[in-house]
Parts: sequence; C-alpha cells; structure tokens
Amino acid sequence: MADAVIDALKQKFDDFLESYYKEQIGDIVIAFPETRSLKVDITDLQKFDPELASELVERPDQVLEAANMSLKDKLGDIVTAGNEVHVRFHNLSINNPLVQDVGAEYIGKMVSLDTLSVKRSEIIPKVKIGTYKCTYCGNVLKVRIGTDPVSEICSQCKRRSMKQDPAESEFINLQKIAVQDPLEKLRGSTPTWQLEVWLEDDLVNTIIPGDRIQITGVLRIRPRRNKRGKEEISMYTMYLDTVSIVPRQKEFAEIEINEEEERQIMELSKDPRAFEKISASIVPSIYGYDEIKQAVVLQLFGGTPGKLLVDGGLIRSDIHMLLIGDPGSAKTRVLQSVATMVPKGIYVSGKSVTGGGMTAVAERDDFSEGGWTLKAGAMVLGNGGVVCIDEFDKLGDEDRAALHEALESQTISVAKAGIIATFNARTAVLAAANPKFGRFDPNMYPADQFDIPPTLLSRFDLIFPVKDIMDEDLDTNIARHILIQHEAAGAKLAQLSEYEQVEKPPIDKELLRKYIAYAKTNIHPRLGKEAANRIQEYYVELRKMGKRQGATPITPRQIEGLIRLAEASAKSRLADTVELSDAERAIALTEFMFKTLSMDSSGRRDIDVILTGMPKEKVDKLNILLNIIKDLEEKEGYASNKQLYEEAEKAGMTSDLVNKYVKELERSGDIYMPKAGMYKTVKHEAE
Repeated sequence: MADAVIDALKQKFDDFLESYYKEQIGDIVIAFPETRSLKVDITDLQKFDPELASELVERPDQVLEAANMSLKDKLGDIVTAGNEVHVRFHNLSINNPLVQDVGAEYIGKMVSLDTLSVKRSEIIPKVKIGTYKCTYCGNVLKVRIGTDPVSEICSQCKRRSMKQDPAESEFINLQKIAVQDPLEKLRGSTPTWQLEVWLEDDLVNTIIPGDRIQITGVLRIRPRRNKRGKEEISMYTMYLDTVSIVPRQKEFAEIEINEEEERQIMELSKDPRAFEKISASIVPSIYGYDEIKQAVVLQLFGGTPGKLLVDGGLIRSDIHMLLIGDPGSAKTRVLQSVATMVPKGIYVSGKSVTGGGMTAVAERDDFSEGGWTLKAGAMVLGNGGVVCIDEFDKLGDEDRAALHEALESQTISVAKAGIIATFNARTAVLAAANPKFGRFDPNMYPADQFDIPPTLLSRFDLIFPVKDIMDEDLDTNIARHILIQHEAAGAKLAQLSEYEQVEKPPIDKELLRKYIAYAKTNIHPRLGKEAANRIQEYYVELRKMGKRQGATPITPRQIEGLIRLAEASAKSRLADTVELSDAERAIALTEFMFKTLSMDSSGRRDIDVILTGMPKEKVDKLNILLNIIKDLEEKEGYASNKQLYEEAEKAGMTSDLVNKYVKELERSGDIYMPKAGMYKTVKHEAE
C-alpha cells in the first residue's frame, strides 16, 4: 500500500518538475556530482497542486521520498551508487514558530525556522544502508536505516545471530549544529533555547557558528538517554532533520515597520532637533552624562558598512566605546539599557564569562559524540548589533587576547588541535571598567589605573571617564531625579492618581528601536567634501600643536574614528551625505575625550596618555633618571639613593616621582640594586 502511495506521488512530481524545474535539472546534469540537490520553492508547488503542498507539510516523509525518486529518474544514468540526490524545499509560509516554541505539536511535520547557528560538530559517518550477516548460516540482509525494521533474528536459521558488517554497509555524512532564535526576535530577558539540527550529505560544512539561516526540515524525536547511558522509556529529545538551508543576508529584515511607523520615522528625521531628541531618549532614567549619551547614539547607528580599501581590506564601520570610572556611577545601567534598545544587543559581565564565551572556542563534548565542536561566543552571536561588556577589565586572558582581532578586523580566528576557523564578529562594543584601586584618580595616567592592555585600549574610538564629582547643585539634581522616579513608580503601584509625573523621553522606546533598524538597513551615507576638509583640518592642527609641544596629540587611527562618528551622525537624521555639522559633532565628542583623558601633568595633549600609559612627559623623566644613574655610575661605580634624589631634584622631579619611576625601571629590567640604596644599569653591567 505504501509503495502505491509513493508511486502516485512520484507521478505528480514527474509532471511538476517537468513543468517548473526542467532548466534547473539540466544544470544539475552538467554539474553532477558536485551539485546533487534541486532547490524547489514551495509556493511553486502550491500553484501546481495545493493538496500536494499540504501533504508535504503534514506528512513529509512519503512526499520527500517520492520527490527524490522523481528527480533521480529525471537525472537518469548519471546518478551512480553512493551519490544521493535531493529535492530541497524552501520558502514555507506556515509552521514558522520561534525555536523556543517548537514542541510536540510539530513532531513529524515540516517546519521552517529563522535561526542563528551557535555551534557545529565534526562530520560523523551515519549508516544509510546497513548490511547484516548471520554469524551462523551466512545469510545477508540489507536494511535502509530509519525506514526498514532491523531484527537480530535471522530469517533463515531463526537464531539471534544477525550482526552488522560495517565494511559492506553504505554511509552518508552527518553533521550536527545547534541553533537558537536570533537575538533581535527576543524581548527583554527572554531566555534563548537551542535546538539540535542534523545536516546530511551535501549540506555538511555549509554552516559555521554565527551564521543567520532559514532552516526547513522535519521535526523528529529520539529516545533520551539517562546518566547511565540507557534510553528512557517515555522521554524523548527533539531534533530537526534538515531539508534545506537558505542564508539570510539582512540583519534587521524581521523588524516589522508599518506605514504609520515609517511615516513617524521620516517625520522625526526631518526634525532639526532629531539628534537631541534621540540623545534625550537614551537611558532617560539617568541624570546628565550628555556627552556619553550622544556618543551612544552614534554607536547605535554606526558608520557606513561595506567600504573596501584599494587593497581589498574591509573598513570597520562599527564604533567601539569604553566607559571607565568610579563604581556606583550607573555604568552598568547604561550598558543594560543600550542592550535592550538596539535591535540586536547582548549584555555580558566580564566576571561571569567563561573561557571562549566572549569570542569562540573549539572543544570536545557530547554534542559531537566526543569529537570537536566549534562554539560561538557573544561577539559572534552579536554580529550586526552591539555587545555590552560590563567588568571589561575582569575578562579572562583567552577572551582578552581574541578581542584584539575582534575589535579591529571584526573577525575571530580559532586554531586548536588542527582546527582552523574564522568567524565574523561585525559588532560594536560598549564596555565598562572599574579602576584597580576603587576610584578614578585624576593624578594618575588612565592606562595605569585599569587592568586593560594598552593595545586593547587603542582599539576603542571613544573612551570616557565616568567620575563621581561632589558638587552641591549636581548632587541635588541627581537626587531629585532619582526620587521623582521612585515616587512615581510607587504611586503607580498603589494606583494613586496624584503624584509628580516623570518626564517622558521625547521618543517612544519601540519607535526609536525601529528608527535605528530602519537607518542601519536603508541608510549608507558617504563622506561629503566639506566634512572631509574639516576632519583633515582638525587632524593637521593637532599634529602641528603636537610638534610644537613635543608630544603626539592624535594619530592617523583617530581619523577613521572621526569618519565613523560623522557617518553615524548623518545616519541619525537619515541623510545620504555626511555634512559639515556631522563632522563638527564627531570632533566635539573626540575633543571632550581628549580634554578629559589625554592631558599630561604639564598641560600638553598627548594621545599616549590614553593608549599606552607612556606619554612623552613620562618617557622624558624616565630617560632623565636613567641618564643620572649612568652618569653617577661612571663617576662612583654606582648611584646612591642620596645622590640620585639630589640630581633628580635639580631636574625638577619630586622624591615621590623618583620613587615611582625608579620602581618602574627596576620592573622593566633597566636597572637593579646590587646592594641596598645602590643602583646600577643592567646595560653597564653586561658590558
């Protein structure tokens, strides 16, 4: 009976493929066996035979078998043993649940899921046709695994003596991936559940962790194993047997914007105060921080993506920002708010991130049956969005090392046990860090106060100090702002009508979220001539000033940062061209950063204060001390404490500064103490 049903279905597919896909089948004939699959749009099948399309969804196994048989017949003699052919159905318009909603009602049916891949196993050989031999009488039986029943009892001698012969069995490649719902489809603190997906034959090695894909397949179950490895009687594990995979290109295509919302978006973009309104709508529960909020706005929009250098290198469009400063200054609140504001945001804490959890990792686990599994971390999963990293200075060494590549080239490379893989990590990073010694010290260089390598600090476009300043007027405003919100929240819970209203942000959060998604999807501004000239003029002016003062106030790397900020400013008003006002906004924020962080003790502007902790002023004083020790060494054979302090004081250095820099020279291996109170240079001793 089953064969008759499949034959009837096959005849229908013979007519369907002949009518709709004759040309594509001809292409497979030319490219076979490299191409062994035919992609079929389910909407075409619905036009041809709605009942057959419905059968495909409700009872897919028989329909898929008939479709594959039809394709095999049409390809004729070119299909050889060991080469499977497949009809890959896609574009299913029903049965499109979220991954976290996939349950028992979909078992045995065809579903289509918009997903994000998070890990991938090695290729595992799977038996397609098992060959069984009787160890007693030699009877041979071939069984198609998964469809035909397998019995240990020989049909001839009736003994329990049938054993599988792997050498004579036929195998097919199997690979497992795990998928979850894309982050932008989830709201608030909704957890992300993962579903196991099986890829077979020509689908293996087509997906890497971090890929956004539309998967169509049949939901199946298999017995769940307990801790002892035995199968449970009533508990099953779901997995998706893949029929087709279609990569998704647009990051925010699923953010639905209706006509009314699009009208509101265009109306807001024409408002001359659009940027100020957007800025005021960022973390409205926090008082002040105007410059930080403006920078967050620019980060949410980002620069123009897809720009290539003449040598083929990709120019980073995402803006990275670091907040450094005192605890209790609402840095965490800013990060958490931004993570929910952006269509695709992730919040993680450096303290809780395990090895590879921030970037990517290859490790052995049960998912790959004891083999190697590639797993994507937050930077890969947040591709196309913003990753907010709290306690940035507490990250582990493994993730910190990988972040150098992720922040600059926006890729993450994994090399372990012979596995070489590269993942995309095109995400903006908003990070926060606390000082080593509790609070921000304005008398110390920033690079000395935070446990972040200078090479990593240099990857950030903007670094802002968040200081707890004691000012009566400011303290009064902050306290009042917080109290009003708590009074209003308490009164609302108590259902009281008379209470002081909290001032609402100018733009509704959901509208702003869609405004950002619309801009990132549709707006790609180019740099205008006036804006370019202003950025060049600013850069040259600072370099001239640095030459006069003997310091480096800005480097070429900051030019690209200024361009990204200016492009983001243009994007925030949905403009196609970066204008002079956009360049001025980018320069103003960069100036704010320089004035608060890159000034040395003598008032010179030196970018190395931020990036390396070794500004020109510090290098000069270290060299002065080193030269004093060398001179005294030539005269006396060594430099005593008393002589060193006397000579350093003549050079304008205090005793505290001498102590500090002498210790640094000792740590760096430039000097040492042969006896207490005596110093020698290591170089002199080696000679």
